Amino acid sequence: MADPGMSEEAVVAGTGHDWAHWKRALDARGASDLDHAAIVRSLADEDLSPWWRQMVTVGYERMIGRREVGQTCAGSFAANVSKTFPGDKDAALAAWQALVGDRIDFAGSVTGEEPRLTKSDKWRYWRVDLDNGSKVTVHFSDKPGGEKSAIGVNHEKLSDADAVVASKTFWKGLLGEL
Repeated sequence: MADPGMSEEAVVAGTGHDWAHWKRALDARGASDLDHAAIVRSLADEDLSPWWRQMVTVGYERMIGRREVGQTCAGSFAANVSKTFPGDKDAALAAWQALVGDRIDFAGSVTGEEPRLTKSDKWRYWRVDLDNGSKVTVHFSDKPGGEKSAIGVNHEKLSDADAVVASKTFWKGLLGEL
């Protein structure tokens, strides 16, 4: 059985069952013949949050060899990293913009255009497309209480699992400078 990408302890703590249980349960449902969304839906009768239904599905897809760590259900690869920032989302966005400034090189690629900013009541987004075809979205949101915020980086359309590792290393380092 391939590595599901999440520890046995974590899945037991979150779901009440180990990976062997979930493998047997999903095999019994014919999940290996279902797409990702159908597997998630097949878990609706379980006492799992939507997040855990997704995690169990991803772990199962990894166990049966359908997906590598860092691979999306569409077959491309993505890296995600996050950080808690000691200020609200607008302060976090301002700190991010000061950090990246006029930088054009990110994770071994260069920007193909100017970064874009979008805002909603709950979120702030900084987005940029890179010359290797990958895309980066950095999102900012307030944590409960408003004194801290969450910064998340999603680097998608990466070429393979090695690119995921390199991307995570780069973005963790950059976030560490905030």
